[in-house]
Amino acid sequence: MAGTTTTRTVRHELRRVNPFVPIVVGVVGLAALVGGMEVPFRHHVENLLTDHTKVALSNAGIDADVSFTGRDGTVKVDSADEKQKAEEVSRGVEGVRVVTVIAPPKVEVPPSPVAVKLLVDAGKVTLTGTVADDAAKSGLADAAKTAFGAENVLDEVTVDAKRSSDGVKVAALAPVLAALGKDTKAGVVDLQGGTVTLTGTVASQEVKDKAELAAREVTGIVRNELAVGEAKAEQVQTQLVALPTVEFENNSATLTQQGQAVVANVTSILKANPSIRISIEGHTDSTGTEAKNQTLSEARARTVLDTLIAQGIAADRLTSKGFGESRPKVPDTSDAAKAINRRVEFIVQQ
Repeated sequence: MAGTTTTRTVRHELRRVNPFVPIVVGVVGLAALVGGMEVPFRHHVENLLTDHTKVALSNAGIDADVSFTGRDGTVKVDSADEKQKAEEVSRGVEGVRVVTVIAPPKVEVPPSPVAVKLLVDAGKVTLTGTVADDAAKSGLADAAKTAFGAENVLDEVTVDAKRSSDGVKVAALAPVLAALGKDTKAGVVDLQGGTVTLTGTVASQEVKDKAELAAREVTGIVRNELAVGEAKAEQVQTQLVALPTVEFENNSATLTQQGQAVVANVTSILKANPSIRISIEGHTDSTGTEAKNQTLSEARARTVLDTLIAQGIAADRLTSKGFGESRPKVPDTSDAAKAINRRVEFIVQQ
């Protein structure tokens, strides 16, 4: 019996693979690799731009906080006045694309008013203070020279165009000088903050009244503390306080020309009031060591005492002491404050 043979055909179906799959996988892998490398590289760029910008700002005298996101920077400064300069410097740093400068709002400070002190003493005049223009300075000096003679006038007035007159008639101070006249002793015409204060010793009530009337042309607010004849202790103290600061050469006990003029005014006050005794007290700012400041304050007070004696004041009417930096009038936190704290005070002894 013949066998029957069955032949089976097995078909193998081959899957067709999409040819783009390997390409996509490769691209994704490459992107992941690049992305992994990009983060530390970006941080490196940010750090580099931050450092370079900080250095550039520091070289320009600007202390600022700096940060970068990519090549875009943010700069924070302490003053509105530094904003424009900080922008220019930061944008000039190589690699910087955009920079934003953050600064506090600018505060407009009103201009300081004019301030003048005129010292009239036995026929001599010293002009100090600050006015707004050259015309006011020359006009005041010319009037003083006309009334007292050019050889008797010391003009130390300065000009600052930023000062505000604010309705004050500086030129009207000249008639006040004329009203006081050459017989006034240690007279002070003090224009501060829109008020004129008159101190000193005059020969009569008539002179006192004329000086006040003239001062009212300068400003409507006048404090007339002029003494007629010998003054009381509290009046003398007012006269001494009204005098300008006694100035010395820098870091020295040597009087400047201005300081000598003020001490001469003190001499006139004491001669006009022979029963008055005073203590001369020296003070410094906090610059330097405490020991050095103490020594300097004592030396300056002693210089003033010796000068007063040389000008005819009896030694038994005077004492001197120094307090160094221990008694500041204001917190010693700025150059202006330090100038206030450097002083010699005259204290009437009751």
